[in-house]
Amino acid sequence: MTKAKVPLPRTRLTPSRMSRRHTSREAIIGKVLELLPDREGKPLRLADLCKATGVSERTLRSAFSEAFGMGPSRYLRLRRLHLLRAALAVADHRHDTVMAIAMRFGYSDCGRMASEYYALFGEYPSATLLRGVNG
Repeated sequence: MTKAKVPLPRTRLTPSRMSRRHTSREAIIGKVLELLPDREGKPLRLADLCKATGVSERTLRSAFSEAFGMGPSRYLRLRRLHLLRAALAVADHRHDTVMAIAMRFGYSDCGRMASEYYALFGEYPSATLLRGVNG
């Protein structure tokens, strides 16, 4: 018996196709990162990001997973918490409150924000505000 040869698919990833795909993912991430500073205090939904970048939700998730090892929602949540932490660290605890600073970053539920903050940083936002930069 002779074995029949099975034709190989013609859609192999060549180096040029791989670089095009990679550039495309980098362009998607670049568009999202350009959009973020303008929307700092406003919540961003996945649909907003898809519309701004002109890609599907699946493509956006894939690009974020490749670039950051996490989906876009998790990336945005962690980024916002890190920005909040930086703002708390430089704020004057005699004049600023955690609530006022958190609201600048779009947080309305301070209880939920504080629990996420504690889970990530191991301290509550009020401790960061009191400690400041030099702590």
